[in-house]
Amino acid sequence: MTTKINCPLPVNVEEGVKYSWCSCGFSKSMPLCDHAHREFSTKKSVKFIAETTTTLYLCGCSETNTPPYCDGSNNCKES
Repeated sequence: MTTKINCPLPVNVEEGVKYSWCSCGFSKSMPLCDHAHREFSTKKSVKFIAETTTTLYLCGCSETNTPPYCDGSNNCKES
């Protein structure tokens, strides 16, 4: 079962650390990938390196056109 959350989700990131954003919605640790998709989906996670230590708001519904950031393409609401 996919986890689609219709709002941007906060993630505390540290400068220089690599993260994987879930692009399929199967992760139990949304919006970050926990590799649960491997048996359910062929979608790949989107990897990124944090440029600064901050809180980022990543897409929770996985339907964004600007991964890993929410672009409102699924009527996502601000959290």
